[in-house]
Amino acid sequence: MSVTSRISRDEPGWLLEFEETYDTDAADLWSALTEPGRLARWMAGYRGDLRLGGHWQALGVDGDVYCDGVVEACDPPHGFTTTWVVVGEHPSRVTVTLEAAGSEAERRGAADAARTVLRLRHEQVAQAGTAPGWHAYLEALHGHLADPTAARDRAAWLARFDALRPEYAARYAELG
Repeated sequence: MSVTSRISRDEPGWLLEFEETYDTDAADLWSALTEPGRLARWMAGYRGDLRLGGHWQALGVDGDVYCDGVVEACDPPHGFTTTWVVVGEHPSRVTVTLEAAGSEAERRGAADAARTVLRLRHEQVAQAGTAPGWHAYLEALHGHLADPTAARDRAAWLARFDALRPEYAARYAELG
């Protein structure tokens, strides 16, 4: 795991950009990102319609709606764009793209050696805590892909989030 990230100003908030490579093909990664049953095992409970024009809601641990959005673009299994509206905050936008990793020669290798690069771009983010949250989720996604039936480990995610917070706080502070 080596999640890379960039933070920059994006008035009225921040632009967050993440990249990570996963040991799976784009179809499996797409499934993990868009099927509510799989999302619940590594990120959060979701309900709604995760397709073009669809409205969705992400649920907090208490079952209440944490955020919602509308899918604005969708190109399975290559990427999607959705609005992202955390309750009580201004709207933001998330774009996810997926592409095969490595050179053409590597991509023609064994099927079990499939690797996919995920790029996540979150525009106009209001909360500083969003960056370590995305980072921790992208790491948790590795565990889900290794064992898709395992339940989400909320305690491990919170510990990782807490460990990442000081690093991201320093990075935000550098930007003013």
